[in-house]
Amino acid sequence: MSLKNTLIYIGKNVKPYWPTVAVASAELIFRPTFTLMDKKSPSETKKYTALREGITELIAAPTYLALPVLAAKASDLLKIKDAKAAKMAKHNLQTVGTWTAALVVIPGLCSAMVKPFMDKIYNKKDKNEPAKLDITSKTEIEAPKPQISNTGSTVYPQTISLSAFQNRGMKVGG
Repeated sequence: MSLKNTLIYIGKNVKPYWPTVAVASAELIFRPTFTLMDKKSPSETKKYTALREGITELIAAPTYLALPVLAAKASDLLKIKDAKAAKMAKHNLQTVGTWTAALVVIPGLCSAMVKPFMDKIYNKKDKNEPAKLDITSKTEIEAPKPQISNTGSTVYPQTISLSAFQNRGMKVGG
């Protein structure tokens, strides 16, 4: 079997979402493993990062599988009469479903689900309550002390004013 025939066979028989499901499944195993093997990071950081990566890939793998299958079901709604064109439409919709999963659905699901799940695991409380301000402590601000010169006049430390800055750098506009 030649390379050309092999590629044609793969193109005709492999669903467009199988490679992404395979990659997500491999990442589900290897990303947390390699994160935990990192010797430079602190232990708690490694555990948190590995768990977060694992949850992300646990969301990604079934999404990569489900969304293209649902998109292919939409090809029945198109009611294409020609069998070859219907098969091509189904294949193309699976590809679009895979892209949609990768670009929109998985990042959205991860944004919505990973942080609350991680907060539950690490027992973090709701951070919606406003921060309490300490208005009772006293802060002293030190004013610049004048210096007395040899002539007897008072000299204040030099302060920077806006008029001291010169217009330098890149020219904006015409």
